[in-house]
Amino acid sequence: MQKLNLKSTKEQILNSAQIGVEFEFYSNHSLKETQDALSKLLNRKIQLEDKAHSDFVPDDKVFKMEPDMSGGKGLIELVTGPILYRNARIIIVKMLDWIDQNGYTNDRASIHLNMSFKEDFLEDPLMVSKMNILKFILEFDEAQVYNFFPSREGSTYAKSIKWVMPARDAYWYDDDHISPMNFKFANSKYYGINFEKAQKNYLEFRYIGGEDYQKQKEQILYLCERFIMQMWKSCNDSRFSLQNRVELKKILNKNKPLIESLKDYKKLNEHFPKIHVLVDLQDNEQMIKVQWPKIKDKVIDLISNGSMEKGLINYDSDYGTIQIKDGVFKTIYLLDGYEFIDCELRGNIENSEFYNCNIEGSMLKRCSLYQSTEVKDSKIESCYVHGSSTATNCFIFGRDGVFKGRTIGGIYREGFLGKDARVGDTTEVVVSKKIK
Repeated sequence: MQKLNLKSTKEQILNSAQIGVEFEFYSNHSLKETQDALSKLLNRKIQLEDKAHSDFVPDDKVFKMEPDMSGGKGLIELVTGPILYRNARIIIVKMLDWIDQNGYTNDRASIHLNMSFKEDFLEDPLMVSKMNILKFILEFDEAQVYNFFPSREGSTYAKSIKWVMPARDAYWYDDDHISPMNFKFANSKYYGINFEKAQKNYLEFRYIGGEDYQKQKEQILYLCERFIMQMWKSCNDSRFSLQNRVELKKILNKNKPLIESLKDYKKLNEHFPKIHVLVDLQDNEQMIKVQWPKIKDKVIDLISNGSMEKGLINYDSDYGTIQIKDGVFKTIYLLDGYEFIDCELRGNIENSEFYNCNIEGSMLKRCSLYQSTEVKDSKIESCYVHGSSTATNCFIFGRDGVFKGRTIGGIYREGFLGKDARVGDTTEVVVSKKIK
């Protein structure tokens, strides 16, 4: 078998590519009926799992189907193993047609593409794991993706990868010497491309989705081809072109307010006048200046990863905690380890505490909810929910979670229920254990 090289044709490159697909959709039929119909349609065995993110790993012959409560009750996810590109196109077309005729999608459904190259065709089988990710980011045509799927721009699950920051405060941009080591860029699964998967020698593209995505077959197939070809290009040429340098400078200029604020906290008030920083509830310039090196990264995260629009940020030096009061967060990509008081939030939040907050369309993990906090249309994993708090149309799960509040609709998948917890009549309870 001839190995691919820099002179390989487009057809040869595409023929060496593989795609594993994750389809999120709603079906008009039962799980069993859906399983049988898709198994016949795709000519594959489909294993039915009872929970999301099950341990079973599908391959090109056996797929899996499981409930995905990220989109509320009824959302299904069909997951394939890696399939050669030409065959994957057929699977994608058949699935999109079936969904259109037998189900539907909404703004909480998406399709993820896990892309790689068959190692037998490559001179370097691990080339994706070694690719220059910064170069890929600078060359990627994200505007075209959003042109096809405009509702995904600003999605909490598909943040723009066009986000680059200096890795060190003292960094000085040098057009002639660019190294990925000097920058921080897309580093979590909540970006439009999950670059964490590069360690496993593939990339996960998360951009495509939204209401009626199944009606955009031509656009999805076109993007599949574009994604593969750019992966190949970035894997085989790590040098930064003139266009790459222009794009990098453009992104850094856009993030200039954040870069300047990291160096001097006073710039934060200049660039974001509706956000105010305190230390121990005092607006004392000397106190803030002393503590700024310790807290600046967490404060900047509230803006860069939390899209904070306004509010008070206080650093409690006794407990080493950053607290936010009256904050407005419309698109949180990922925030970890804060206290929120009287805030409005939407997005992905971990290891945090909430007091009298309104949370909607979010993913909460290992958090604590107190003082009449209201959560709607969200996933609540391994959290403590106080008796004063209410979860409406939420998916509550995690065996170590403790729920003492009130539910309206939604699903209680598993966890400990307080003896005074008020579970609504319309809430589906799967597994629970009462505690005092």
